[in-house]
Amino acid sequence: MIVINTSLNIAGYTLLFKLYKHSVRNIFNKELPNTIEERIPSFCAHMALLRPLEIIFRYFTCRWRVLPDILVLGEVRCGTTSFCQHLSNLNYFAVHPPFCLWAHPELDKKESFYFVGHYLGDVTPKYYRMCFPLKITKWWCNVSHRLMNRMPWLKTMNSSKPFLTFDGCAQYLTSPTAPYLIAEAYREAGEPPPVLIACVRDAKEQALSWWTYENNAIAWGEAMGLFHTNTKLRGDTYPPKSFNDAVKFGRSSEVSNIYCLAERLYNLECLGNAHKMNQRCILPDWAMSWPGGQLTGIGRNSEYIENISRYERVMSQFIQSYCIEKELKLSGKMNLLPLANLSKNSLLLEFLIKVIDQAIHRKEDTKKECYLKAFEMFKCSQVRLGNLHRNSNRVSTVTISREDNDDDPREYSYFHDKTEQLRQFCIKRGV
Repeated sequence: MIVINTSLNIAGYTLLFKLYKHSVRNIFNKELPNTIEERIPSFCAHMALLRPLEIIFRYFTCRWRVLPDILVLGEVRCGTTSFCQHLSNLNYFAVHPPFCLWAHPELDKKESFYFVGHYLGDVTPKYYRMCFPLKITKWWCNVSHRLMNRMPWLKTMNSSKPFLTFDGCAQYLTSPTAPYLIAEAYREAGEPPPVLIACVRDAKEQALSWWTYENNAIAWGEAMGLFHTNTKLRGDTYPPKSFNDAVKFGRSSEVSNIYCLAERLYNLECLGNAHKMNQRCILPDWAMSWPGGQLTGIGRNSEYIENISRYERVMSQFIQSYCIEKELKLSGKMNLLPLANLSKNSLLLEFLIKVIDQAIHRKEDTKKECYLKAFEMFKCSQVRLGNLHRNSNRVSTVTISREDNDDDPREYSYFHDKTEQLRQFCIKRGV
């Protein structure tokens, strides 16, 4: 027993320290403090947030875990957290959220961060399952639900609802590598593609919100004692000093080139060969969480149509081969949810019904029965969804300066054009 306890402690603290260094350098984009004394505040903060032993356990048991039915891909600051909370609160289904390595109230039980490299850069598709429940959990939920329907006296069983699970990592939509990695994860598992969801909003509002959010994250890092920027990774000009600088940086030819380079890192053929040779996929430091850093999203997150089209193109390639083999009809189209619809009960309920219907239809025919009854009950229920704001307690410490509010005509035109393109795209999709 002492040997086991000692071994677990060694493994846990070893992984914790690796995750700490990885987080400081690649996620916070900072250099490690020089002395042990200076590292203590930031290390203690990470020790309180990270879950190294659970990560190890989940990696070892990933082959016995499921893949999510629903993927909320983004965009950041577009209501993904609120929508995922609505998914978690569905009364007629046992909805299981993803595992998150960060025990933080804004992130936990919402997003895995797997395919943006938070797990030491490991984005190997077959290990994506580690973020989701065990297959036996799914089996028990569905079996107990069937037993409850046949034996009414078993209605006191807590897990007597059909099983669903989701991932809500909002950074996936802009990521140029995530579509290929996600498609490969499902191809390897022999499963149909998940239901894809993109939350969207006015391009300028989204960019300003992300700018504020990321600067709050930088301030949080500095409060932990992380003061020196990792210039070896991002260069001397990162992070941009103002919102206007961030827009120019995100749209620069330099950033465009590294996004193109990142997209060529993985394609379905390369990933298939890597799977055959049992090779790990490690995301390069410069490609985490987005190529060039998180603030490259200012101006690139607004490219909704381009990012959505990338997913639909990749998924259509995967679906084509999958459907020929399984003799199925699947669309792989993205479901669009404008931010404004989150506060409109009827529109949000209609969207949830459509998403759940798609999630059920990707199930095998023999397993649909227990889902369909719960689905009919959900459709007939008079659900009052209301407004959910999981991040409402967050205090903003960064304000937009006067300089940032002085619109560059070219930037104004860019955001205006992207918003108008999105509006036309939504109309075309019947949203």
